Amino acid sequence: MEYQNLEKEYNKIFNEKVLPFINKNIKKDFCSNPVYYLLEGLQINRFRSALPIILAREYGKDEENMLALSAFCELTFTTAMAQDDYYDGDEIREGLVAVHKLFGSNETLLSCDYINHKCISLLSDYLLKHNISDSKRNRILNIANEGMKLWYLSVLMELNSKKDLFLVEEEYLRQLYLSKTIHGRMLLECTFLMIQDEEKIIELIKRYSEHLAIAGQLKNDIYDFTKHQKYRGLSDLRQGHITWPLYILIKSLDDSEKGEFSRNLQNKNYENLINLFKQKKVIEKTLELINFHVEKAKEIIKDNIDDFPKNVSELLNLWAEGNRNFSKEPKL
Repeated sequence: MEYQNLEKEYNKIFNEKVLPFINKNIKKDFCSNPVYYLLEGLQINRFRSALPIILAREYGKDEENMLALSAFCELTFTTAMAQDDYYDGDEIREGLVAVHKLFGSNETLLSCDYINHKCISLLSDYLLKHNISDSKRNRILNIANEGMKLWYLSVLMELNSKKDLFLVEEEYLRQLYLSKTIHGRMLLECTFLMIQDEEKIIELIKRYSEHLAIAGQLKNDIYDFTKHQKYRGLSDLRQGHITWPLYILIKSLDDSEKGEFSRNLQNKNYENLINLFKQKKVIEKTLELINFHVEKAKEIIKDNIDDFPKNVSELLNLWAEGNRNFSKEPKL
């Protein structure tokens, strides 16, 4: 493996392989324009497109076989972002006007549903065309459909949590985070199903990806307070649904502080809430939790190092580290 800059390689694969594949198989028209607007306009980390292809290379498999899976993972994550912005009432996504503000709510949501169904059909047809066994093909499609269900479940769980934040338990939060981050988890499970035959590896990768899914979402939570505050205006806090940093804060409050917290949240006194986050060192505690999950993921690979090709274990360790690397020090 000779990737001097892994994120640069992700973007190269997306632009040279995955995006042309999507363009070839999903026509740009009134049905798909809202999704294409976000897909082509966002400058984000394209690991969802690239990891299946990179891993296929390292296992000596035909990377062309992975294109439909790469496209599925990238497209369903794009539709999830568009839908998430609508549900949260956000007007900006990474400097772009939110899709529902530009195209309207009905057209945006219907376009997302259209693309989600379109790319599942594309994935099914492509797996059949490339002679993926029936057992593997059925399993991959089941994972894909289950993944779509879990993402919608995560939105419902967020909405449900707003009824009483003080009643949310840690296991509920864990299930919410694992459901919300399904796009990264299912791409790894499906990729390893396609490129190798050891069931033990699938189980290891599922455990590995669960830890990194939580770490990655926690990193995104921190960005909502820091890097993304300019564009998204403390979206998570403004929505009033549970996040892990908010859970950490709530668990640190005494009875009098809980009353003050509830009043500040109800009255949208976000500056007071941010000060409370600072006082309770919520960012620092969230960073500790990120480190815990990254280390757990790396331990899984280290403890089973002989089960992976050397380049693959190195790649998985690099990806794990990326979930705790910030472009600048996260401070409130």
